[in-house]
Amino acid sequence: MPEQAKHPNVLVIMTDQHRHDLMTCAGRELVPTPNIDRIAGQGVRFTNAYCPYPVCVASRMAMLTGLYAHSTGAINNTDRLDWRYRTIAHHFGDNGYLTGLIGKMHFNDAMKHGFDYYLSINDWLMYLGPKVRHFADEIANHPMGPRFFETVDDDGAGMPDVGGLWDGPSPWVGNVQRYPFTNMASQLEADDHLDMFIARETVKFIRSHRREAPFLLYASFMKPHTPFYAPREYAERYPIADTELPEAGDVSGYPEHLQRRMVSMSQADEWRRRAHVAGYLGNLAFADTCVGVVLDALDELGLWEDTIVVYTSDHGEMGGDHGLLQKFCLFEPSVRVPLIVAHSPSLPAASVSEALIEQIGLYPTLVDLAGLPEPGPPPRVAFPGAADALDGVSFSGCVRQPMATGPDAAFSEYNLRGRPCQYMVRTAQYKYVYNEGSTHELYDLGEDPGEFRNIWAADGDSSTAREHRERLFEWFDPATNRFRAV
Repeated sequence: MPEQAKHPNVLVIMTDQHRHDLMTCAGRELVPTPNIDRIAGQGVRFTNAYCPYPVCVASRMAMLTGLYAHSTGAINNTDRLDWRYRTIAHHFGDNGYLTGLIGKMHFNDAMKHGFDYYLSINDWLMYLGPKVRHFADEIANHPMGPRFFETVDDDGAGMPDVGGLWDGPSPWVGNVQRYPFTNMASQLEADDHLDMFIARETVKFIRSHRREAPFLLYASFMKPHTPFYAPREYAERYPIADTELPEAGDVSGYPEHLQRRMVSMSQADEWRRRAHVAGYLGNLAFADTCVGVVLDALDELGLWEDTIVVYTSDHGEMGGDHGLLQKFCLFEPSVRVPLIVAHSPSLPAASVSEALIEQIGLYPTLVDLAGLPEPGPPPRVAFPGAADALDGVSFSGCVRQPMATGPDAAFSEYNLRGRPCQYMVRTAQYKYVYNEGSTHELYDLGEDPGEFRNIWAADGDSSTAREHRERLFEWFDPATNRFRAV
């Protein structure tokens, strides 16, 4: 190991909207993921990891800062992280690391938030040149979002990558083609896709800087998030006509806000719902290939022993479960995420942990694993209302000893500016969701892992329900939510 690699490199490989169970290493072979499986073969895979908020911006900013969305105020996809908050990049940079971010982070502005090196989606759009028109067409032809054809504006997919970039409507309005949805194949070659661009640029970064200092590098892929157009080879593996949609089942036991969304989605065009799922699966298959490009470079350069490698995603995807698509809810497929941590010299290989893990603890966990001093106060500059300590708690003990029991609960939240505001606590057997001003939810995940039976109506006054409500309110009192609609 080179002398300057006294502290290990840290490589965080992220995808967007990858549900926890769609990996062959998780036992589901619908989409083979041989490259993600390679990371799992080198490290510890967590089967019960939960994102802090099932929305891109809120989840990503929470991961970077170690602060829940109710602390940062970065809640919706149009929000921006207050520049005065320190991120994991600030902390590693202050301790001698070269920090890099390649790909999507959904900052919504040009702030780098502590990263020395930042190659954004805008750089890829410049690389594409005239071929950008194909990406604009893909943005416009969202299977479940006909309005995108009229706006050609999707900051979640990086067009534009900086919020408010255009003074008025998108210049692509009126300049896109309408797709017939006969298939979900992209007009772009595989090498021209954002995810392969991210993979190549990640390899370039590692080759160029591996001898200068230890690095903290985020390789943040877009797929399997929209647009759901994979390179043709990958799209053709999952024809729309052959794609099955799960049965929604009886929705009557769920809160009214969920019933409305379930019924609305079930009444949407079935072919387009199938297109959504088929495109998602093709995207995931391609994303795994792009991950493999990065891992091949680690092999070639002999960097596995020098590098902590993490694989995760910002939130999941409903995939038709309960009749729902996308995320935006606290069901397991939406809020539970893949999380793998590997470092061959110091961590167990090919291990599985069932501990309840909050992904928000990744920041202090990586600090611990890298042997750095504990993070200080969250704000770089004091300001009114700033959090005074990290919310995220290190789970490095469970990384080092996968059989450790770990925390006895995991939390998440959603819709903090809407109605109802939603808060979740997951324990070993149960999940409780507090829907402010509405019907609550209680699921016995031991008996009902698919969350088909909301037992709140029958057990709302039980000791189990009271215990989980108390535990949730100890974590966060909804009455203190300063963001909710009034």
